[in-house]
Amino acid sequence: MKVDKENMKTNKILIVSTVGLLYDGITSVILSYLQAMDRTGLDIYIASTIKAEPNIVDQLINLGCTIVDFPDRRKNPKAYFFELRKFIKDKRIDVVHANGNSATLAVEMLAAKLGGCKNRIAHSHNTRCDQVRADKILRPLFYTTYTDALACGEDAGKWLYKNRPFTVLKNGRDVERFKFDDAKRQTMRKQLGIGENIAVGHVGGFVPQKNHGFLLQIYKSLVEKDPTVKLFMIGDGILHQEIKDEAEELGLMKNLVFTGNIDNVSDYLNAMDVMVLPSLFEGLPLVAIEWQINGLPVLMSDTITKECIFSDNVKQMSLQDSANKWADEIYALVKKENRKQQSNDGIKNVTEAGYNIKDSARELKKIYLA
Repeated sequence: MKVDKENMKTNKILIVSTVGLLYDGITSVILSYLQAMDRTGLDIYIASTIKAEPNIVDQLINLGCTIVDFPDRRKNPKAYFFELRKFIKDKRIDVVHANGNSATLAVEMLAAKLGGCKNRIAHSHNTRCDQVRADKILRPLFYTTYTDALACGEDAGKWLYKNRPFTVLKNGRDVERFKFDDAKRQTMRKQLGIGENIAVGHVGGFVPQKNHGFLLQIYKSLVEKDPTVKLFMIGDGILHQEIKDEAEELGLMKNLVFTGNIDNVSDYLNAMDVMVLPSLFEGLPLVAIEWQINGLPVLMSDTITKECIFSDNVKQMSLQDSANKWADEIYALVKKENRKQQSNDGIKNVTEAGYNIKDSARELKKIYLA
């Protein structure tokens, strides 16, 4: 049977990250969904505003997406709003999917509504926001402009939508990409000069939420117990230099590695022995899922939702506990045996909990086509 491709219905989707196209959780979610999704019948546009990392832009273009440049959402919100509305109207966009952390999503939802877009998806990715005043002011408008409410988890949904209905779209991960690889572990540990020493890892943007100052205090306690322990801080952000300066003042630079933003995080995970996430708050951290898929023991703050825990290898501690106590718990968690089995168990648990990216991508496409 011959398919008439010219007359096939194509849905035009505009995806927006309200914080820019960065090496962060929201952009990682967008990329992961698009990589795993059957994009047949979808004409996908990606809004570029605030800042766009060239490598991320290239990845999106390689997926067949069209990057659309808009004025800076923060520095010139008025121009951003009007150009966004015009684009939506001129292109007759069918779905606007805006990802963010607060009711400032009203900007995208109103632009979409005035631009004639009938399907306006707001997607909550956190449990707090930095724009507290703007969030409070825009809540009434926000609640009247979206048509679909998504959240990465229950806590993120309750934060943004309060008692209004919402759908949890689980931030699935690519289990094949993050599963443990012993050969890669040996190669990476040699390449990184880890040898037989303990390697502690952290992945996160250098922003206040991630609590890097406390992480340095934990590492200081670790080094006092074992001077050979290494810490790998993966990521970048506005506080990068400040944290690096603090590490130098504490005399921690000998075995501390700042990797910056990297594209092979999964390779580094294979080399690690334990991961630490002392965040002040989170929506549902993707990295915690990736770490469990890799079979890694994890220590994280109890401010992080239990929704992301699928393994007995994950422990939570209070940020009120001392850095020394955190260090003791890290050493208690380190296990160098049965990593492959722990990874297999992690993959099984994550998949059963609905966090396999292939399942999540199918669900998102259904929402786009509804």
